[in-house]
Amino acid sequence: MAIASELRIAGARREDLEAVAALHARAFPDAAMTAFGPEAVRRYYLWLLEGPHDAALMLAWRGDRLVGFCAAGWFRGAVRGFLRANRLYLASRVLRHPSLLRTELVRERIALAVRLTLRFSRIGRTRAKQDAVPQDVRRFGVLSIATDPDARGSGAGRALMMEAEDRARREDFSSMILTVHPENARGVSFYEQLGWERCVAGDGRWTGMMEKQLT
Repeated sequence: MAIASELRIAGARREDLEAVAALHARAFPDAAMTAFGPEAVRRYYLWLLEGPHDAALMLAWRGDRLVGFCAAGWFRGAVRGFLRANRLYLASRVLRHPSLLRTELVRERIALAVRLTLRFSRIGRTRAKQDAVPQDVRRFGVLSIATDPDARGSGAGRALMMEAEDRARREDFSSMILTVHPENARGVSFYEQLGWERCVAGDGRWTGMMEKQLT
């Protein structure tokens, strides 16, 4: 089994995105994005890589094999922006593969894309340009992290999280946030071992939000 010292962490490049999409499919076989196919997944990570974000898509390599990735930072429209930019492509996928509509999460994403298409008319785009986000309200988030199922336990996930934390500290963020499915016991345990805490609502419910203080 490989250990973390054998890993190489590097920023993603366009030419890496096919490998990222393939790893995404192995790590998240039941995800809505995976159902749309590898090209849709590649486009999603291209949006995270080159969209209007202050973030990074970091890759963990063991030799020439991609074993993990992490998208972290401040994202502007990580899902909404992707759906808006790729709505015609995604619509064509649904037309060619109507079975996609059987998945509830896919239906929700399609409904969101339709709403965004209507919202971002010329007036909508003008308003969006006026929606400046002050620096002091931006939050550093770990949007997506995945490791190859065959490489779990190798230290790749921990190395990627440490790289994300180093980036957040360099950029003077005081905390980090992420969301994990509450029933993902393995994921929750992993984050808690790294010092993350659950953000529990006033009524005692926990919906998966976690935070790590950096100061």
